[in-house]
Amino acid sequence: MEVKETAACGISEREFAIELETDEIKEIYRVFLYAQEGSGFYDEDFLEDLKLQMSFIVGRSLEEEPSEDTNEGGINWEYTGSFYNLAFNETGARKLYQILLSIEHPGDGFDKELNSKLLEQMMEMAPNQLRNLPVINR
Repeated sequence: MEVKETAACGISEREFAIELETDEIKEIYRVFLYAQEGSGFYDEDFLEDLKLQMSFIVGRSLEEEPSEDTNEGGINWEYTGSFYNLAFNETGARKLYQILLSIEHPGDGFDKELNSKLLEQMMEMAPNQLRNLPVINR
């Protein structure tokens, strides 16, 4: 997994991507599912690494309160054939970061509609990996 800046010069808002290998889509799916439902499990090291990379790459703007007017069209998944990319702008980064922070308090303080949309997009993009994915740690 790698968080990277994809565009900064000459545009009004910076753009970023979280690049995931094929098996890592499962890990981020569990994180978003845990944030949405407050049940199941996720890899704590994966989550901490993701938050750390986002903080380093996106920077101080993550601390700002995201506006309610976020262009959700600016947050989207794509599959390149070898990687899954979650592309987003600076405003979207704040919303994504709030989802990651909400893990300590599931269901609170983030855009549930956006999170649900991202979960649905992941399921459409990788149904074979996610359909029968265990989400409860036994």
